[in-house]
Amino acid sequence: MKRNERGFTLKELMVVIVIVAILAAVAVPLYINYVKDAQRTEAKGAIGAIISAEEVAFQRSNGLAYLDNLPSAVTIQAVPPAGLGVDLTESSTNWTFAITSAPGTASDGFIVTATGIAGRPSAGLVVTYTHSRANPLANPWTEI
Repeated sequence: MKRNERGFTLKELMVVIVIVAILAAVAVPLYINYVKDAQRTEAKGAIGAIISAEEVAFQRSNGLAYLDNLPSAVTIQAVPPAGLGVDLTESSTNWTFAITSAPGTASDGFIVTATGIAGRPSAGLVVTYTHSRANPLANPWTEI
């Protein structure tokens, strides 16, 4: 039997475990924030497509009105909203979208809200874009 064969001591193993635990305690919250940021970015991309479609509809109506044809609390699953011609198939797996008229007349603007679907990574998140011609906002995006 060789006398100079040695393994790790309990202290060495405990130090490694403590270091790994500290790294995990720092890394997990950062990872969760990155996932939420990615989900919000997905919602913003889909909302951007809706905004573009709304602007086209506004121009086609000679500046008379925006379309707000997505009743609130309607889940769009793999079906583009009628009238807008926007394909939200991919985004609708994580988000529901609602378009409402901005306060005032229909030509003043619109509000697009993306709400995370329960059981998905986006659950609990809400992203809103408010477009107002009469009273433009410095930052039209709201994220919760």
